[in-house]
Amino acid sequence: MGNDKLTLIQALKFARHDFLNELQLILLYIDLGKLPEAKQKILETTDAMRQTAMLERLGLPAVEAWLVTFDWVYSVFHKTITSTITTGIRQVDDAVVVAYLEQVFQTAEKLVDPTSDYEAQIAVNATSTNWSITIIVNGVMDNMLAAPQVTGNFIVEETISQHQWMFTISGQ
Repeated sequence: MGNDKLTLIQALKFARHDFLNELQLILLYIDLGKLPEAKQKILETTDAMRQTAMLERLGLPAVEAWLVTFDWVYSVFHKTITSTITTGIRQVDDAVVVAYLEQVFQTAEKLVDPTSDYEAQIAVNATSTNWSITIIVNGVMDNMLAAPQVTGNFIVEETISQHQWMFTISGQ
């Protein structure tokens, strides 16, 4: 989808589609008599939902929305999210953080090979005073450019290698 903002209806359609895919996979395991696999898929799915729900504690609603819809907007990436978040007062404009992330990933999406798989592991961590979002993208990263200059009240660190891009954005 690239530059497009998701409407509420589009987001609901994506969420429903993803949820139905998970249910179909569980049903398939049950039909094949693979009950341990069905149970494991249920546990994985509920854990992913729990991790996503925990993002609300970050206190940055625009960043939360960006993270939740990340792989719907940037469809070349498949995401997994882990989060360890303590509620706190954040000293950053989350709209500025989202604008920066959008700029970075719109560029990244144009530079990666659309026929390759890219796993984006997103780790969101926050204490009562600090927060960080680390995104590790695994896949062929030959054409990646350095992240643009930061204009907000946050810090960006990144490492680019041939098969991995690690990007951390953090602040108070």
